This record gives sequence, structure tokens and C-alpha cells, in this order.
Amino acid sequence: MNNLLATPQRPTRLLVVDDDLDTCANLSDILSDIGYDVQTASDATSALRTMDQRAFDVVLLDLKMPGMDGLQLYRELKCRSASTVAILITGYADAETRQRAEQLGVWRILPKPVDVPALLPLISEAAKQPLLLIVDDDSDFCASLFDVLRDRSFRVGIAGTAQEAALQLSRQEFPIVLVDWRLPDADGLQFLEEIHSQHPQARTMLLTGHRHELTEQLQKNSLPGADVFFYKPLEMAAFLDTLQRWAIR
Repeated sequence: MNNLLATPQRPTRLLVVDDDLDTCANLSDILSDIGYDVQTASDATSALRTMDQRAFDVVLLDLKMPGMDGLQLYRELKCRSASTVAILITGYADAETRQRAEQLGVWRILPKPVDVPALLPLISEAAKQPLLLIVDDDSDFCASLFDVLRDRSFRVGIAGTAQEAALQLSRQEFPIVLVDWRLPDADGLQFLEEIHSQHPQARTMLLTGHRHELTEQLQKNSLPGADVFFYKPLEMAAFLDTLQRWAIR
């Protein structure tokens, strides 16, 4: 997918998590020299603390670590930043591990020790995936849509409230934002207007299951702040086509 939306305007942010300090240092040196913005963590606690402070595009996770292993850690990291692409690095990639990783949404698994020439194009590819944010308090809907879009190589952030979405938007630019009309703490349409005013380059989509109310809104005026709208349940072919067009240069 050739696109501008997916290319970060800032250096790609990487988080390396490994209890082997030499591995962390070596990867940090190599990736920093290439131009990546790299931070490291040697355990789950420091990784979670670092993720709370800033957004990362890609996380490199060692599987075998004391306490919380790489997959358990990714489950927690995903709650904080679902749009961060995970690459699992392990010398123990048996069938069960691969199945767990796939179910969690880990993007790629690499053997250990790390083959840097094999790793570099994966990082580049991951960082260039189109980035979008879903703002919806229906967790099942978000989880289902996350799986559909990740299968199509989108990086997907999730927020259940306008407040949570605003926090994510303050930490990271999302070129595409999807907002449900009825949020627990805001009117989705008004929130889209705020997003449009603060992030005028973002493409925005209103989602709603309230057909009658939206018809009344359309009769009054257009939908300020929203480029398009889609009814729930989504007409998936048209929905995905719209996102693909927005993502492609």
C-alpha cells in the first residue's frame, strides 16, 4: 500500500523490551544510528511505565522474561496503545506460542538471536501502515473492527470515550479518525468538529446506528467535521473501500 498517511512526520518511535541488557543496548545503537527514536526497557514494569509516557509505533518484545512474558506484556501494552505494532522475538516459537501471538494480534515473530537485516525491513513496513483511531464505547464492535483492519495492515488505535481519544490525539497524530455519534461523555458529531478544528488534515468518519436521528440532522444541515458517515451495522465493502482510498496517496 503506497500512502502518505502512514508515514510518520517524526522519526519512527521504537520500544525494545528485553531482560538481556546487551541485546537492548545493541539494538538501540543499531536502530538509533539508522535514525529511529529508540527507548529500551528490561522488564514489564518499566515497559508499561514508558508506554504510559509516550506513544510508540513499533515494539520489539522478547518472549521469555522474568515475571510477565512478552505476550502477557503485549496484552497490557495493547490496552494502552492498540496502534503499536508488535514484533515478538523469541527462540521458543512453538505452535502454541504462535497461536497465542496470533490471537493477541502480534504482527510478526522473529527468531532469536535477532537477524538485524531481516528485522529492518519489517520495522519500516510496520511504521508505514496506515494509522487510524476508532472512538466508540462498544468494546465488542471495536475488537471486531480492530481484527478486520489489522488483517488489512492498518494500525488501529481504540478509545472508548472522547476524553480518552483526546489524550491519544495529543500524543500521536491519527490521519484517520472514526467516531461513534453517541459517546458516554460527548456528542460524537460535536467531537468531530473539535477534531477537525485541531487536526484539519485528518480524514473523519461518523458512525451511527441511529438512522432516523441522522436523517433529521441531514435535513437541518450537513455534518460539520465529518467527511463521510456510515450506518451500523457497517456495509463493510464500502467502508473498507473508503478507508483504502483515504490511505492511498
